[in-house]
Amino acid sequence: MEGAGTVRALSDYDALLVKLEAAQETEVVELALAAARERLGMDASYITTIDSRIQTIHALVGDPDTVSRYQGTVFPVEQTYCMRMLGGEIPSAVPDTRAEPAISELPVTAEFHAYVGVPVKLSNGSVHGTLCCVSRETRPGIGPDEVRFMQVLADIVGARVDRVHGDIARLTARLRPS
Repeated sequence: MEGAGTVRALSDYDALLVKLEAAQETEVVELALAAARERLGMDASYITTIDSRIQTIHALVGDPDTVSRYQGTVFPVEQTYCMRMLGGEIPSAVPDTRAEPAISELPVTAEFHAYVGVPVKLSNGSVHGTLCCVSRETRPGIGPDEVRFMQVLADIVGARVDRVHGDIARLTARLRPS
C-alpha cells in the first residue's frame, strides 16, 4: 500500500514539474517578446513554429486587436514572411515589406509594412520556429543591429525550449515501465 502511494505521489510531482517547466518556458518567451517589441518599436512580436505546410503563431505580444486576431493562428507557409526569411528569399530585416518583391503581394503585407525575423534554433541545429516583429508602418532604420538583438533573444528562447524538452524527456524516461 505504501509503495502505491509513493508511486502516485511521484507521478503527481512529476506532472507538477512538467507544468512548472512549461510555465517557465512561457515566461521566458513572453519576456523575450516584450523586449523585442519594445526595443524595436514594432506593433507586435511573436513566436512561431513552422513545418513543411503550416506556420503557427504560438505566442504574441502587441496591441489587443492584433493579439485577438492572430494569437494561435495557423497560416499556409507560402503566405508567410518567416518561411521566406528561413529560405533566404528575404533578409531578416525588411524595412518596407511593400518594396520587397518576394513578399510585396502577400495578403499580410496589406497590414504590416515592416518585418524583422530570426530563426529559433535548438542545440542540435534544428529550427524550432521563428521570433519576429512586425509594424504597420515602414521602419527605414531597421537593420543588422536589430537582427543581432533579435538573434540573442531567439538564442535564449531556443536554450529554454531545449531545457524544457530535456526535462520532459528525462521525466518520461523515469515514468516508463522497466
